[in-house]
Amino acid sequence: MRFAVTGITGGVGRRLAEMALARGHAVAGLARDPGRDDARKIGALGARVIPGDLDDRAALANLCHDADAVLHLAAHVGDQGELEQFERVNVIGTRNVIEAAAAKSVRRFVHLSSTAVYGRPGSGRVTEEWPTKKIGRPYEDTKTEAERLAFRCGALLGLQVSAVRPPIIYGPYDRNFMPRIIAAVRGRRFLLIDGGRAPLNVAWVDHVVEVLLLAAEHPAAAGQAFNVMDNVDARPPSVREVGEIIARECGLPRPFLFIPQPAARALARVVERGWKMVGAQGPAPLTPFVVVMLTRDVIYDASKAVALLGWGPKIHAAEGLSRAAREACTSGAAQG
Repeated sequence: MRFAVTGITGGVGRRLAEMALARGHAVAGLARDPGRDDARKIGALGARVIPGDLDDRAALANLCHDADAVLHLAAHVGDQGELEQFERVNVIGTRNVIEAAAAKSVRRFVHLSSTAVYGRPGSGRVTEEWPTKKIGRPYEDTKTEAERLAFRCGALLGLQVSAVRPPIIYGPYDRNFMPRIIAAVRGRRFLLIDGGRAPLNVAWVDHVVEVLLLAAEHPAAAGQAFNVMDNVDARPPSVREVGEIIARECGLPRPFLFIPQPAARALARVVERGWKMVGAQGPAPLTPFVVVMLTRDVIYDASKAVALLGWGPKIHAAEGLSRAAREACTSGAAQG
C-alpha cells in the first residue's frame, strides 16, 4: 500500500515510517523542515519526504497524490497554551488534510486521536462506546472536535474514516513522557498522590502503529474508533508501580513522596501560580490538572481492536516500560 503521513517526524510518525517501510509499503511524509536530522533519516530509509505544513494546500496535494490511505498524525500537544494555536493545528489542520485526501480520491483516512476525547472521566472502564466530551481545555477540546470533524467530513466527502485513540505513548523517539518521568524520579519529585494507587494508562508506540496500520488496511475498520492499550482489558500498572519500574531500571531511589490528594491540590495551585509569576518556560511541573490525571481510577479497554482487527499486544505495560526506561537511561548515560 501507499501511505501518506502527516507528522512524520514526530515519535509515532517516525516509528510508523520505519515499520511500514519494513513491511514493504510505500511512505510519503509531510515535514515542516526536511533538513532536520530526523527527516533526513526517514528519507534515507526510503520514504518520500515532502516539505510543508498543514496549511500548505500544494504540499498536502503532493502528499496525497496516489495514496491508498492518509494517516493524519500531526497535532499540537500540551497541557497548556493558547486555544488559537490548538485550533489552527488540530481542527483546521485536520480539515485541510481530509479535504486534500478527498480531492485526490484517497480511499481511507486514519486519524490519530486520543483518549482525551472521552473528557477525562474520573472513574470507570472506558470502551469506544463512551461518549466524547469537551471539558473546556484547549488540547482535549480540539482533539475532540478534530475527531468529530474527521468522521463528519469523511461521510460528506466519501472517505472511509477510522480513529485510533491511545493514552500516554512511550517507546522509541518519546520526547515527552519517559524523559519527564525519569527527571522527576531522579530529582526525587515524583509524587505518590494518595499512595500512587491510580492506574496509569499507557501504550507502547509499536502497538499504536500496529493499530494505525490495521485501521488503514482492514475492511472492518471503516467508520470505527479504537482504543489502544498495552494491557487490553486488564488493569494497567499503578502510578507507584510505574515510578518503581523506572527507578529500578535507571538505578535510582524508589519514589517516596507520599501526599494526600487535598494537599496535592493545594500544592499544585501554589506551584502553578509561582510558575506564572516568574515567567518560567513550558508547563509547570505540578498543576491541579496533573493531580487529577494522577488520581483517576480509569481503565481504557482495547478489546475492540482485538475483536474487529485481530490485533493483539506483543508486550504488557510492565515489560514495555522496563525496556523503555532501561533504553532511555542507557542512552542518556552514553550521551552524558
